[in-house]
Amino acid sequence: GVMRRALIMCALAACALVAPLAAIAGARSPVAHTLPTPVLAPGLTRAEHTALVRSGAYGQKPITMLLVGDSIALTLGIGLSVDSQQRYGITISNHSTLGCDLDPTLPVLTSDKIGPATAGCSEWRALWPFLTAGVHPEVVALGLGRWETSDHYFEGHWVHIGQPVWDAHVASDLRQAIAIFQTFGAKVVLLTMPYIDPPDLQPDGQPFVENTPARTQDYNRVVAQVARADPGEVTAMALNHMLSPGGTYTATVDGVLARWSDNIHVSNAGGEFLQRDILPIVDRLGLSVEKTWAEARARGAKSRTTKTAASP
Repeated sequence: GVMRRALIMCALAACALVAPLAAIAGARSPVAHTLPTPVLAPGLTRAEHTALVRSGAYGQKPITMLLVGDSIALTLGIGLSVDSQQRYGITISNHSTLGCDLDPTLPVLTSDKIGPATAGCSEWRALWPFLTAGVHPEVVALGLGRWETSDHYFEGHWVHIGQPVWDAHVASDLRQAIAIFQTFGAKVVLLTMPYIDPPDLQPDGQPFVENTPARTQDYNRVVAQVARADPGEVTAMALNHMLSPGGTYTATVDGVLARWSDNIHVSNAGGEFLQRDILPIVDRLGLSVEKTWAEARARGAKSRTTKTAASP
C-alpha cells in the first residue's frame, strides 16, 4: 500500500510539472516559428506575393540572386539589398568588384591615356563557377559596360564598342559568362549600362569618348542582342532607362538622388529606389527556376522509386 501511494504521488507530481511546461511551450511556439506577415511590395501582383509566401521566400527559403560585375553593379547592389527579403523574399549575394574588365590582358585607353585593364575580374572564368556553385542562386545578374565602352588594343588594332570586331568579342565574352551561370540552372539577367557624366573632361570641355551616351547605347545594343539570342533564359534589364527615364543622364529620379557625386555610381538611396523595378523581375524568374528544380527533384525521386521496385 505504501509503494502504491508513492507511485500515485509521483505520477501526480509529474503531471503537475508537465502541465506548466506544455503551457509555456504552447505560448512560445507561435513567437518562435511565426514570421511577421509580409506586405505586398510595389511591383508584385497579389498572386505573385502569395506564391512567394507559399514557397517560403519570406522565411527560410528566400530566392537568391548572385550579383557580379563592375563597380556600378557593386554600388547598385548595396541599396538593392536593403530589407530585400522582408520586402521581396530575395537575398542578394553581391560579389561585384571595383573594375571588372572581361579582357584583363588587353591595354585600354581611358581619358586619352594608355594603361593596363583593370584586374577586378581577372580570374572570372575560374572564380564565377565556384561562386555560383557555392551561392546556388536562382538568378544571376551581371552588370558591366564601364570598361567595355573604352578603347581596347585588340588583335593589333585599337577598337571600341560600336565596331563589329569589338562588338562580336564583347558578345562572345558575355555568352561565355552566361554559360557558366546556366550550367548551375540559374536564369541570367544582363543589366544594361546606365548613362554617366563624370566631371573629368577633355581640354575643349567635351567628355572623353568612352563616357559619351553613344558608347553607352552601343554597349547596350550588344547586351540586348545577346539576350534576344537566348529567350526565356537571359533577360536584358534596362538599368539605363530606370536611372535615366528621359534618355539622358540625370542624378535624380522621381525626387531621389540616385547617383554618387562622381556621376557614375549608384547611391544607396538609388539602389533602394530601384527595388520596385528590379526585384519583381527577379522574383518571377526565381519562382520559375524553383518550379523547374522541384520538377527535376520529383522526376529523380520517381526514377529512384522505379529502379528500387524493379530490383530483384
